[in-house]
Amino acid sequence: MRNIKLDTKSIRYRCLKCGSVFTATVISQQSFLKCPKCNFTVLEKVRRDMGNRVLAR
Repeated sequence: MRNIKLDTKSIRYRCLKCGSVFTATVISQQSFLKCPKCNFTVLEKVRRDMGNRVLAR
């Protein structure tokens, strides 16, 4: 397996049950992929806040 280093502070996840948002470092401290607050196992990656701006002509 390759050792791939990711910036775990910038990767954020959201719990679909309680809506709490947390970083990947919180998940890496656990042995199982789940929400640290409600222990729900379905998470989604949060998209970046910035988008592409296109000028209308």
